[in-house]
Amino acid sequence: MTTELSLLFLGPRRPFHPLLARLPKDRAIKTCFASQPQTLDKSVLQERWDILFLCPPPAQLPETALKSFLKLYPTTLIVLYSSDFPANPERILAAGIDEILCTSSPDFSFQVLRVLNRAEKSKNVSQELETHQLSSNKFRRIVENSAVGLFRSTTEGRITECNTAFARILGFQTASEYLQNLARGECSASLHPDEKARIGSLLKKHHEIREFETLLLRKDGKFRWASISALQIEDHTGVPFFEGSVENIHRRKTSEQLIIRAKQEWEQTFDSIPDIIAILNEDMTIRRLNVALSNRLGVHPRDLIGKRCAAVFGSTKEDSQQLCERIHELARSDGDAEEMHIPRLGGDFLVTVSPFTPLGLDTPNATEIVIVAHDISSRKQLEDQLRQSQKLKAIGTLAGGIAHDFNNILGVIMGYAEMSQEEIPEKNPARRWLSEVLAAGNRARDLIHQILTFSRQEEVSLKALHVDSVIKEVSKLMRASLPSNISIVTTIAHDTNPVMANLSQLHQVLVNLCTNAAQAMSTEGGTLTIVLAHDTFTTEDGSTSPAVRITVRDTGPGIAPEILDNIFDPFFSTKKSEGTGMGLAMAHGIIKAHSGQIRAESHPGHGAAFHISLPVVPDAQPAPLKPLVRREDAQGTGRVLIIDDEKELASIGGEMLSRLGYTPVVVTDSRLALERFRTEPDSFRFVITDQTMPGITGERLAKKIHLLRPEIPIIVCTGYSEKINAEKARRLGIRGFLLKPILMDDLALCIKKALEPQKEEAVESA
Repeated sequence: MTTELSLLFLGPRRPFHPLLARLPKDRAIKTCFASQPQTLDKSVLQERWDILFLCPPPAQLPETALKSFLKLYPTTLIVLYSSDFPANPERILAAGIDEILCTSSPDFSFQVLRVLNRAEKSKNVSQELETHQLSSNKFRRIVENSAVGLFRSTTEGRITECNTAFARILGFQTASEYLQNLARGECSASLHPDEKARIGSLLKKHHEIREFETLLLRKDGKFRWASISALQIEDHTGVPFFEGSVENIHRRKTSEQLIIRAKQEWEQTFDSIPDIIAILNEDMTIRRLNVALSNRLGVHPRDLIGKRCAAVFGSTKEDSQQLCERIHELARSDGDAEEMHIPRLGGDFLVTVSPFTPLGLDTPNATEIVIVAHDISSRKQLEDQLRQSQKLKAIGTLAGGIAHDFNNILGVIMGYAEMSQEEIPEKNPARRWLSEVLAAGNRARDLIHQILTFSRQEEVSLKALHVDSVIKEVSKLMRASLPSNISIVTTIAHDTNPVMANLSQLHQVLVNLCTNAAQAMSTEGGTLTIVLAHDTFTTEDGSTSPAVRITVRDTGPGIAPEILDNIFDPFFSTKKSEGTGMGLAMAHGIIKAHSGQIRAESHPGHGAAFHISLPVVPDAQPAPLKPLVRREDAQGTGRVLIIDDEKELASIGGEMLSRLGYTPVVVTDSRLALERFRTEPDSFRFVITDQTMPGITGERLAKKIHLLRPEIPIIVCTGYSEKINAEKARRLGIRGFLLKPILMDDLALCIKKALEPQKEEAVESA
């Protein structure tokens, strides 16, 4: 395809005829004629002409006008001569003429073709240059307007060219500002040296890097995240250099870091929750779980992902199937929590199941399940303990009532037995029988004390006592109650020192241990051994002191090693529904209160042994069970007001007072007794009153009597009362305090002390 040429002819038309005749017919040529430049239309002047032909010669045109015309309309200028070639062509060419043609020349046609070909080539080159310039400007605008920073650098990393976006990423307004700062060595914006060396190493090895994320130091001293891509290429001389791009990814990286931080916080929160949490897929397989669940199972979380619900939560095929079916049912309900026993997790749990639809899944209608299981094993245990505690409280309340009534009954039995014994001759067998009745009554009284101690309703006092006597009493008691297939052996060391202990509590501990041992051997039988030996006691600070050791051993099946450390825990029992789990716990508490130690030893299949170590008190002398007093020393005369709402006890009290020489005035109503005393307060030597009575209690009665006659001795008796004890009675000015059942010696001693002169002491007001 030929290029269209535009020809402008200035001058008379006739001289141009030879030229026009020689123009090729196969070429696209556009022509225009004008006699003078001044006659050209404005539209013609605005058009760009490829060749301008002048005729007549330019000598006839002013030189300045010709130059001005060529300056305004640069084009190829050719002067056409119809005669011979001019004699001075240099002057003509100096005026700006490009070519001189002579129509009379033999090769005029060739000259015309040469001019046309040269013009065509020139036009093609101009068009190509123009197209290239347009393309270059277009791409330059693209580069300058790009949001991505573009650069060119040496292989040493020195930036030689860049666009505005690159400069702005580094904190400069324009590329020239950045390059000028760089040239002056004032540019502080750069890569970290380590990162720069790393990028250089990668480029040297691979000749390119793609999306290398790093921190760039900006002009303002702040770091910004950027992604760098670069490629090593060579210029036309073979010198290598780098071209690449820098993208500002700071916002994206900041968002990523926020997402990562939020994810880490969520995961840490998820794993720090003590409750068990699991997320199940629609097919009931584990998709996610927290650390609490993996720790419970002792399995790494990744080993549980993808496992089925039944394999994770169930211990047997049957219960796992039921459990997972119930979880699936809860997921379809309103999200109510339900208590479940999950053997695989080792406890009872409050389970909440919630369905949800996760975002971003390929299946938009997929539903997953979140399981949250709160361990309520401790709460359930506390509830059981509370029930046991309430039972014990009820037992304690019942024990108080039983103690009061039972002691009153014992008072009648033992009182009449004692007085009957005194009426029978020494050699009469009935006297011995009554001694057994009194001994049984004493054991019954001790049993009541043990019941009150068990229910925490008896005041505990420690006294020096010999342990061997306690062991002998317990051995005697157990021998009478053990079945025939269990034998009992006691081994008691001689010359053991006394210990500070409460007789009733120590008796209770030994009876409890012996009873447990007997129950352990109830099926196969065996031997119960009680040993008292010398020992060395080690205190918490590491010092040692002499002690005695009591060992209760059986030949039963022993205690399983896995529960040996728990047997002293409150409410822990191996007897299922038969035991309260308090026996050994109370024994442990009693021995600790005695500053002693108790430990268990067992080998399965070879029985169990309990060792009790108690520190001795070498310088202490065991207190006698009752101070020695002769009845003659307690004999006296005078009227005594005795009040008890139990008629039989009041009568026995009167009989005892009569035997001691006093004249009893027996009253069974406390209000009548107060009126009786009010009418004749000076006629009574002392007063004996029961504590628990309808109308007016013994404590209130004593206060009212003291208002009438402050110095009169008063003795208060009780089978059991939470409201008064010996110490409180003393503070109220009551001279004596007796626990039922009351024997003659107890009464005589109390009367003797009550009638002794008293030191002045502050008395609580009524």
